[in-house]
Amino acid sequence: MARISSYPKHIPVQPEDYWIGTRASNLMTRNFTAKAVGEYINISGAISMATCMLFKFKVTNSGPGDITGVPDETPFANITSLQINALDVSDQDTVGFLEYIVGTEIIISEQNQISVFGHYSIDSYTQIDDTAFYTMNLTYVGGPGVIEHDKQYNICSFVLSDTDTTYELDSIQNGPNSDIRLIGSDSTTDIVTLEAGSNVTLTNSGNSIRVDVVDMGDKNYVHNQSVASATWNVQHNLDKFPSCTMVLSTGQQGYGDVTFIDENNLTITFSGAVSGKAYIN
Repeated sequence: MARISSYPKHIPVQPEDYWIGTRASNLMTRNFTAKAVGEYINISGAISMATCMLFKFKVTNSGPGDITGVPDETPFANITSLQINALDVSDQDTVGFLEYIVGTEIIISEQNQISVFGHYSIDSYTQIDDTAFYTMNLTYVGGPGVIEHDKQYNICSFVLSDTDTTYELDSIQNGPNSDIRLIGSDSTTDIVTLEAGSNVTLTNSGNSIRVDVVDMGDKNYVHNQSVASATWNVQHNLDKFPSCTMVLSTGQQGYGDVTFIDENNLTITFSGAVSGKAYIN
């Protein structure tokens, strides 16, 4: 048999390219196409993405990895609640994350059909008796299409940018990330003292105050792991649960399990010691 190094390299990989492998059920040698491998990764959720979960919609006989609760082909605009299993398709427990993002927004999009989706705000997320299913009550924001039986859907934390910002100044807003902080008031003169955060500037003009919001863009952080390690401890201080892309020192993309400690810290665990950079945003 010829050495592998004697075969020509084929770049880029095409959907119908083949690999030789072994079928686990009977240990027999089989051909696997690049397209089939890609489809397996998609339907199994084998590669996780931060703040995203993968579920299959089932009308009946639902179990781990499934969402249910409405008839087949219900328009996204008509969905007000769904029943969602604690485990997604990749068997990751999503309860802690979904409990945390109640009050924020999500997008439910059909896998491989990005233009079929529903955008919602999460009103509540509660367990159904002593089962593995939770009821997620939703308020529809937008999105076309219908949800279909046996199709898979990505559920991701999602918020549209909003340029119209209203500031409530009836109470003190503390913390370094507040856009405007009320630091003093005098009820006898109706005078309040404001302090601007890093995202805004305040300009006093007679009896009015002009508020200019600074376009900060999306916050990001680059973690440099110069010493090879199987676990990377990342303190990003972005005040959110970000997405993560790992690039190894070899120039290849790295794949590790991301665990969120809190909104400012996470760990990335690899199968072995590696070095490189993590791009956090």
